[in-house]
Formats: sequence, C-alpha cells, structure tokens
Amino acid sequence: PPAPNGDVITLHDVVAWRFPDESAPVAAAEEEARRADAVICVSEFSANEAVDFLGIRDPYVVHNGIDDAFFDATPLSASDRGALGLPARYVLHAGGASSRKNLPALAEAWPIVHRNRPDLELVLSGPPHPTRTALFRGMPGTRMLGRVADALVPGLVAGAAAVVVPSLYEGFGLPVLEAMAANVPVVAARTSSLPEVAGDAALLVEPTAAGVVEGLLAVTVDDPAVRALVAAGRARATGFTWDASARAHARVWRSLE
Repeated sequence: PPAPNGDVITLHDVVAWRFPDESAPVAAAEEEARRADAVICVSEFSANEAVDFLGIRDPYVVHNGIDDAFFDATPLSASDRGALGLPARYVLHAGGASSRKNLPALAEAWPIVHRNRPDLELVLSGPPHPTRTALFRGMPGTRMLGRVADALVPGLVAGAAAVVVPSLYEGFGLPVLEAMAANVPVVAARTSSLPEVAGDAALLVEPTAAGVVEGLLAVTVDDPAVRALVAAGRARATGFTWDASARAHARVWRSLE
C-alpha cells in the first residue's frame, strides 16, 4: 500500500485460524498483523474477531465494494443458460463448500423447498468439493455447475429467483451484496458479518434447515413485500463501491504520514 511511513495490512477474516478445513494461516501472518502500524478489516465483525482472536489493537473498518457488473445485471441469454444446463427458475448458492458454508443445512432444507416449489431448482456454483458432491449428487431438483467463467457470473446471479447464503461464518459475505445489486432477493443466515452487510434488505434466518426453508418459501413468490425487499437491497448495494473502499483505505494510509 502507498503508506511510506507505516506498515498497513488488510485482514478479511480469521477463518484460517478458526476452521481446520480452511487453508492454514501463513506462519508469520499473526505476528505481522500485531506488529503493523494499521490493520484494516472488511467488517465490524471481522474487526471484533481480530481483536478477540488475534489481539489486534484498534483496527480500522473499511467495507469491500461490489463489481459494477452486478448492478442491474442482465440475466444470462437463452444460449448461455443452455450451455450451462440452467433451468428456467432457480435458487442460487455460489461459493465454497467448507464447513462454515453450512451446506448440510441447505441440503436438508432443499427437498422441502422443492416439494413446495417444484418449478424451482437449486443451482450450486463453485469449485468442485467432495462435501458438496456427497450432499447433493442425485438429489432431485439440484444442479452443480462447478466453476463458472467470471464474465457469466453477474448474469447467473441476475437470473436467479433468489440467492441463498446459509453460512455460519463470513468475514464479509460478498454474494449477499452482489445479489442485491442485481435486483435478486436474498436469504441469508443471521450469523457473523451477514446482518451487518445485509441490514434490513435481505431476509435473515436462523442457520438451520427450518430457517432456510422458511426464508426461501417466503421470497420465491410474487408478493409486494418481496419486491420491496429487492428494492431495498438495490438501494443498499449502492453504498458498497470500490471507489468508496479505496477512498477509505487512502484515509488510513494518509493517517500514518
């Protein structure tokens, strides 16, 4: 970072220390974070984790931004949908499959949702992972896409009937905001940083199968309340830009001059 008079680092989360199935932390990272002149965290939640878990003093909070491509993104074309094997209507889960992503709760919830919404499929995108495969292979009404080309992701999000983020732990939770920017309703777990990021513009639920079922059934209907939630999400997303994030970072760098 352009802070010639100090050492500034950004800490996104402490999952490497908290979860054994995540990548192990870099050996020197903890000491480096404690020694830094300033530590920037991407959420109040992550800042509190940095204080409590790593002993960081007085971290700054600078939220991440959203790629402009997600704002009012156009759903994928029929040809792109066909190439990916996408159904006409789907709920999207995008991301990893480590334990903190809470995919077992989603796997328990989906058959109930699918019985009530048989026109919906659950689409899971993300790098291949044995946990995801074991949970969802052969489950009716589900489709695993694997990795999706970056250029197609905004359209994939925009075409969803809903985006679900059932995670037990997120340092920021970017898929929530990407869906909001794309005018898609979001069901997110009431955990970690997700309420901070979503505010009152997503349907926050308990991170259980019952909570996921309740949330998805609520947002996958044509209802004024759902349309209002989508509008609130789109408005909230405008507050999370990379320009604002860069300016906030610059203020921290200048404070060390």
